Amino acid sequence: MARANIRQIEAFNAVMQAGSVTQAADALFISQPAVTKLVQAFEKSCGFKLFQRSQGRLVPTPEARRLFAETYTFMTGVSRIENTALAIKNSQQGDLTVVAFPALSMRLMPWCAARYLSDKPDVRFSVLTRNSNDVPNSMISHAADFGLSLLPTRESTIVCQPFRRIFMVCALPSGHPLTEEVAITPHQLEREEIVCLGRDDQSRMVVEEAFARFGIKVGGRYEVQMADAACMLVAEGAGIAIVPSIASVGWEGHEGIVFRPLSVPVTMDVWLYTPTWDQPPALARMFLQEIDAGISEVEARLMKDAGDAPQFSAAGLA
Repeated sequence: MARANIRQIEAFNAVMQAGSVTQAADALFISQPAVTKLVQAFEKSCGFKLFQRSQGRLVPTPEARRLFAETYTFMTGVSRIENTALAIKNSQQGDLTVVAFPALSMRLMPWCAARYLSDKPDVRFSVLTRNSNDVPNSMISHAADFGLSLLPTRESTIVCQPFRRIFMVCALPSGHPLTEEVAITPHQLEREEIVCLGRDDQSRMVVEEAFARFGIKVGGRYEVQMADAACMLVAEGAGIAIVPSIASVGWEGHEGIVFRPLSVPVTMDVWLYTPTWDQPPALARMFLQEIDAGISEVEARLMKDAGDAPQFSAAGLA
């Protein structure tokens, strides 16, 4: 006995629901002979009569009615599969898990996720916050679709490639004299109380190396582990902090803190981790584009606030 195919079952269902071959053909956008042929093939595969003619009409047999209860459920399941496949293809459904260093995962990434997923109610999103040194572990354990770190890795199971470059900015207490400047020079910070990030933080190392070229030592009585904590201390008037540009997200309009670029661009490279065994799903790839656009938006706003200072052209920060 030949096995029935989905097209035959679809034709049988259409006739059962429409009550005639003519209306079934219209519903399926095919010819009446094509419907008849499909139904006959399905009937043959079943091994029993499905319809009888009575006064010029097709009348389902009792066996056909019992069978229809199953084929209707089957085709409903097929429709769900097709809809799910389309939703996945269009990045409207699925799970998205990412891992990133704190300055990115605490503020900018949730901000980007809220915008990206606003029209995707069937997407479940998770973000893991890890120090850059620990991001590879999350990728090795298959805990995330992709990772973003301030450090490259040579792990054999991870494809590591440059993602983009971000620059450091100066966080100042509102009312501080330096808020009148469009860009802050290293020498203007020489006698200021600097709120520092931890010594194992990559951004701390970048800032120290940059300021050392001007003979300036970065340090103060406050040391915190995350840029967000540094910004809170600044907002409370405890000092000035040098933080990644992305740490400014969410502080816009806050009465206690103002962000200004540095006159000498100090930048950090962000590295993208993906698994060697497979590329990230379309949902993840599109979210990466959203993150990249979000960073560009934040930095463009900071440069605009800096006025027309020539050293802060987009090309100079690339």
